[in-house]
Order: sequence, then C-alpha cells, then structure tokens
Amino acid sequence: MQTLLKNITKLIMPRIFVYAGLLLFIVIFYKATMQRGSNVGYIIVSIPFIAVGMFLLLKNPLWSFIILFISNYFIMGVIRYISLPIPISVFMDSIISFMFLALILKTIHVRTEWKRVLNPLTLITLIWFIFCILELINPKITSFADWFTKVRSLAFYPIIMVILVSVILSKYKHVKLLLLVWSVLTLLAAFKGYWQKNHGFDSTELVWLYVGGGAKTHLISTGIRYFSFFSDAGNYGSCMGFSLVVFSISAFYIKNKWLKVYFLIVALSGGYGMAISGTRGALAVPFAGYTIFILLSKKWEFALSSLFILISAFCFLNFTTIGNNNQTIKRMRSSFDTNDASFNVRLENQKNLKERLKNLPFGAGIGFGNTPNVNSPDYEFSVIPSDSWLVRVWIQTGVVGLSLYILLLFAGIISGGYIILFKIKNKELGGILAALLAGVFGMTASAYGNEILGQYPTCYLYFISFAIVFMGKHYDKELEEHEQLT
Repeated sequence: MQTLLKNITKLIMPRIFVYAGLLLFIVIFYKATMQRGSNVGYIIVSIPFIAVGMFLLLKNPLWSFIILFISNYFIMGVIRYISLPIPISVFMDSIISFMFLALILKTIHVRTEWKRVLNPLTLITLIWFIFCILELINPKITSFADWFTKVRSLAFYPIIMVILVSVILSKYKHVKLLLLVWSVLTLLAAFKGYWQKNHGFDSTELVWLYVGGGAKTHLISTGIRYFSFFSDAGNYGSCMGFSLVVFSISAFYIKNKWLKVYFLIVALSGGYGMAISGTRGALAVPFAGYTIFILLSKKWEFALSSLFILISAFCFLNFTTIGNNNQTIKRMRSSFDTNDASFNVRLENQKNLKERLKNLPFGAGIGFGNTPNVNSPDYEFSVIPSDSWLVRVWIQTGVVGLSLYILLLFAGIISGGYIILFKIKNKELGGILAALLAGVFGMTASAYGNEILGQYPTCYLYFISFAIVFMGKHYDKELEEHEQLT
C-alpha cells in the first residue's frame, strides 16, 4: 500500500507543480495587463520563451556562434529600418560576451579543447593586438574613446574570431553547417540586389540615398551601384566576390552531388551580386583568389584550366571593348584603366597622405578622424578620404604599423597554404580549406581598393575563414579516424 501511495505521489506531484505554475503565470499576466497595459503583458509572456532560449544557447555555444554569424550578415541592413536601443558594436559585443559565458559554463561540465587556440594565427592576431594597444602611447592619440571605437574591428575582433572558431567549430560537420548557413545568406543578399535592380529601391533605401548622402557614391554617371542589405556597394561587391570564390572552388571538392550543384548556384549568385554592385575593387577578390588557388591545387589539369579561364577573363576586360554598351561590364572594365579619373583621385589622395605622414612613423593614431575637430590643425588631414582599408591602417598606425600588418597577414596566408599543401590528406577537406584561403587572399587584395576588413559582415567572415584553415589538421585527424573506424 505504501509503495502504491509513493508511486501515485511521484506521478501526481510534478503535475500539480506544473499546473500551479501555469495558474500563477496566468494570474500575473492578467493583473499586469489590466493594471499596466498590454505591452507589459506581452513582455511577461515572452519571459519564459526567452529564458528557455537563453538556456539552450548557453548549453550549446555552437548555436550562439551561428546567431552571431547571421546577425553579423544582416545587422547593417536591419539598422536602416529599425533603430537599435544600443550601438551596433555594443549589440555584437553582447553576443560575443554571451558566447564566452557559454564556453566557460560548458568547460565546467564538459572537457573543452582550449589548447586548439594555440595555433600560428592566434599568435599573429595577438602580435597585432599588442601593437594596437601600444599605440595608446602614440602622442597623436587624444581620445581613449576614439581609440577604443576603432580598435574593435582593427585588432579585437580578429583575435576573438580566431579563439571562438578554434574552440566552438571543433568538428568538420560544424564547418559544413557554417558553409550552408553562409550559402543561404549569399542567396538572400543576391536576391535583394536583384530586387533593387529590377524593382527599384524601397522608401527606406531612398531616404538613405537622398537624405543620408548615399546617392553621391551609388547613383553615379556610370550607372547605379546596388548594395542589397549591406552598408554600401563596396562592402556588398567584395563580400559577394568572397562567396563566389569560396563556393565555386568548394563545389568541385564536395562529395555530395546535390551540394555540388547547389554550391555552383550559390557561386553564380555571388558573381551576380559582385557584378551589379559596380565595385571595381571587388574584382580583385576572384582574380587574386583564383590565382592563389592555382598554386594550392594539387590537380594540375584543374589548375591549368583555371589559369586559362583567369587569363581569358583578364584579356576580355583589359584588351577588348566587347560589351561596353552594358554598364556593368563597362564599369568592371574600368578597373584595369590606369587613366580612370576615380583611380587618379585616389592616387592624388595617397600622395597627400604620404606627405603628411612622412614624419609620423607610427601614424596619426588609432581612431584618428573619428571625431574630427574643425579647429584642429589636422582637420584637413583627417577628412582626406582613404578609400582603402590598407590606407586606413597606414593613416592610423603609420608605415611601421602598415608594414607589420601586411607582414602578419602574408605570414598567415603562407602558413595556411603550407598546412593545405603538406598537412591535409582528405581531398574534400583540402579543397574546402583551399577555397577559404583563396577567398581570404582575394579579400586581402581587395582591401587596397575598399575599406572592407573593418566592416560588418566582412571583418568576421574574413577571420572566421582564416581560422578554419588553421583548424585543418584537427579536422583531417578526425576524418582519418572516422575512415579507420568505418
């Protein structure tokens, strides 16, 4: 009899607590709605769902990383339509902080391979981060706030992305999941660009163009430059060129036949987005990216065919006038024109900057020009357009900083190439890593023509792709062990 009562109690008591909790929740919701209004009631209703969501995200940092990845891609488009209660950087930093909290909690209960953080790319980004901190003693820096604002994208995000990838993307399947998410985002970005081109801009985008000043750089004599849901056409074009390189190369190495076709469609969508952006500097992404892929490719027949296509595209754009009646082709062709007016203006700006920076080996300071003072003797200097990420680094850190920055990036690219050529045995993995490194190299080349590596989503994409390459040995070992077991 006692056993029966215990069993009944075990069965009934949990349900009593559940029903009592639901009843209490309904009472609180009703009273809050009646006394404070429906908005307060909606907030109370959402609390349990938010709590469950937070619990699941804390339990699995990978999903927090995916949310960060998606937010990074959409954030610049979202703020055109809604005003965030906090600055964008604070919002993104909050997600990053949440992820680190999730990792710490996970470490308490599950063994986490933090030692994977100890790789050459972490050292490279750490050296650059330390240099940027030492820039605080640069006498030209007058505001810690300005330094902190700019150092995020310049040095903080790179090392954070490397750490997060090294710990969270611990399995090869995580990389494939990230590629799938990236592919969907690329298709959405291409579709939005297509919609702008064929159906026009919506009211919010028109306000950004005509009131916000975007028309000066996007509605020009050579045609309209489309920007999708990105910050501007330059960012859009380079990022879509990145997708073109990564997915076109991955398509030839991925084993799944359906994914091969799908990745080729994504690559073509990326190429379309790059073309309609009207961003000449974005052409550097496929040209530089495919060039380094040729060096990384172990299939020489494939490398030779890629080289033939690359040379053909260069000759078509540089030595012919075919298709000049098409504004998109005409603007792409102007990338190779050394007499182009826009190109010469950039060279003149760089000449002026060189004159002003000749006595500033460590630059004008990180954050320089962020809040220009019209009464400052450096005001004229601060408003000279850099038109380039590498020029921006040069202005803020001087010839010493720029030299170190380029040296570190190329050290990372060479180290990554060495890993792919000599340490990776799995062909599919090797191809995908080569695709990512080719995209990284292409974006590095494009950084001369566009201020892209400090913007969302390119800054995250660049260093996430870079970090995955340096995780290649761990993925290869995992795949080798799996093959032995099966």
